[in-house]
Amino acid sequence: MAKRSDMRSATGWAVLACLALVAWPGSARADAWSERSSSCIKAFGTPDKSDEKTLMMCADAFCSDARMFAISSGDKSAIEKGLRFMYDKGSDPAAALAREGLVRLDVIVAPRAATATAQGTASAEPAARKRYDPPEANAANRKAAEALAKAGVKLLSKQKYPAGTAQLEKALAKDPRSEFVLYNLACGEANMDDRHKDCLEHLQDLADLDTDQSAERLIMARKDKDFAPMRGEPDFKRITGYLRIQVINTIGKNGEPAMENIQKLLEKLEQPKADVGAADKSQENPTILFKPHAKAQTSLLADLLNHPRVRIDPIDFDTKYDLIIRWGAKITMVDGKPKAESVGPETADEAVQKARHKQNQVLAQPEQAINKVNKVVNTPERTYNEGQAMEKRVEGTVKKAEGALKGIEALGGKVKGL
Repeated sequence: MAKRSDMRSATGWAVLACLALVAWPGSARADAWSERSSSCIKAFGTPDKSDEKTLMMCADAFCSDARMFAISSGDKSAIEKGLRFMYDKGSDPAAALAREGLVRLDVIVAPRAATATAQGTASAEPAARKRYDPPEANAANRKAAEALAKAGVKLLSKQKYPAGTAQLEKALAKDPRSEFVLYNLACGEANMDDRHKDCLEHLQDLADLDTDQSAERLIMARKDKDFAPMRGEPDFKRITGYLRIQVINTIGKNGEPAMENIQKLLEKLEQPKADVGAADKSQENPTILFKPHAKAQTSLLADLLNHPRVRIDPIDFDTKYDLIIRWGAKITMVDGKPKAESVGPETADEAVQKARHKQNQVLAQPEQAINKVNKVVNTPERTYNEGQAMEKRVEGTVKKAEGALKGIEALGGKVKGL
């Protein structure tokens, strides 16, 4: 397992981070399937002789990075055999991941009862729970936690997961607010089939800390190979914001600037690279289609699309995507040339920085975003930004009134003398 670079905790101490962190942006990510396709196809071809962790790593690489046109029919048959084995006989997380892979192969399978939770209906929103808010550790306990965490990470790097997580649990008892300890403990638990529930709980605890550091670690988890076994689980997607996204252009050449800006935004938000497509039928407003676990991110992206009318709708069909953006806009003629009313998200550095900050807020406190989506879905038009525009108009009216009042007060305090 590869070594990680050093990462700082909230208390300022730096030690080795959770193992095998590999970033996936751009071309580096595109090689994930090609680098292991031979061994994975062999594993898929004889799935009963392969361990589940290997099959899940292969399925994750196939779902994320495989170029379908480059795979022979014989290899596709082997992949399908392995994915069907995972779906029929694997754990719930394995079945969820296998189902996504089978969709890529255009193989539709009926949901099995055991995977109902893994597919998302039971995990659409955070379960009622007391927010994780432990006391600050004193200096002595922080120092002790640092030593225990170093020992735990060293054991994890040797794939001694039970021993490593035991050390990290001791570290957490000493310093329960350490983002570093919580993250690495979740990494270790992600590699143990019987500890996935604990992994999700510690990731949720990390989110509850509501700091920029904790939010950035949740974003890091989207790319961290240690969490590959978790990526098919809706609760992992809900907590970390990790989504498989498709972006569709419905207005042809006039929509190309917006498509480019949407892809730039998703990259800056550190989402996996979106699949891009086009539609024959044009539409005058964007639509975001989403699965239940993607509600908070739906709210975030509806805010950031920079369009006055964004419609949102739940996904009610079988797809590997967690969220689909169908871009559309009104086209008018300006100086004899067609012009779209919006070119999508703002991508200037300042705008992107604000978007990142807003994403951190949504990860730490998703309830408001989820509630907004629930409210919009229950309205006839299901248009997200109309309510927001009204809020801005009201806010503007209030500010004007406040300005007028200040102007009156500036007249020598005459208001008080009336």
